[in-house]
Amino acid sequence: MKSYGMFAALLLCLPAAAGAQAIKAPAPMRLFSADEIAGIAMPDTAFDATPADIETYDKYFYFHREGTDFDTAYNDINECDAVSSGINFYAGGDSYMANYYATQYGLAGVAGGAIAYALVDAIAGSAERRRVRRINMRNCMGFKGYDRYGLEKERWQAFHFEEGFGRVNDGKREEYLMKQARVASGAKPRGEVLPR
Repeated sequence: MKSYGMFAALLLCLPAAAGAQAIKAPAPMRLFSADEIAGIAMPDTAFDATPADIETYDKYFYFHREGTDFDTAYNDINECDAVSSGINFYAGGDSYMANYYATQYGLAGVAGGAIAYALVDAIAGSAERRRVRRINMRNCMGFKGYDRYGLEKERWQAFHFEEGFGRVNDGKREEYLMKQARVASGAKPRGEVLPR
């Protein structure tokens, strides 16, 4: 009888041990050398806005926060991109990611996000997924204190991407995110700050 009790206790411990193995430490903040930063081309954001450009600022925008260094901007953008891109949908997020985002944003947010993405895909498809990603980026970067500035479509496309049902490959994604970080940590833009 005693051995059955020990066996039951062992079985109860197994799920906890398995969960503990799946939890990984968050990645440390990525740091860049001065040469690496200098090698990232600064996108051109200067343009004369037309009424047609202004009407598309809900889609075509970039972020900037005064006094922010490149490393911080890159890591902020990278985190917001992971949250906004539906990492569980595209990257098959493991239990660590589910635990991490549940801790950071609440279990209800993780579950609600999964349900919302399934409904969005069934109802509206790729265009709606892109729209939701833009809103999530705005909210996440706004929460981190970044201002948002409008941009004309052609200049926006030089250092941004859109995702619908597919995911931009990691090499291209990192190239775009680094350019976004250059702008986010660069000189203060001349344009008007848009509402978050």
